[in-house]
Amino acid sequence: MYTLTEKTITLRGVSRIKVDETEVDVAAFEAVISSADPVNMTIASSAVDPEKYKEYIGQCREDEDTFRDYVHQIQDEMIRDSEA
Repeated sequence: MYTLTEKTITLRGVSRIKVDETEVDVAAFEAVISSADPVNMTIASSAVDPEKYKEYIGQCREDEDTFRDYVHQIQDEMIRDSEA
């Protein structure tokens, strides 16, 4: 009989800034949450374009906060599901 043992969700996002009529990915974000242990998740961020990141650091940080808020919503759902 089939039994689902674990579900892992990977979420990815970017901080995309409009520079001279062109959209540029400046930072990247990734989170991994496993149903086996949703309390312990991994969140990482990196500068895709370090020079633009320094120039637009405020916007990148706001975007990362938005990403983290979304990730925490998904984590909360997975924690509730694991307790059901």
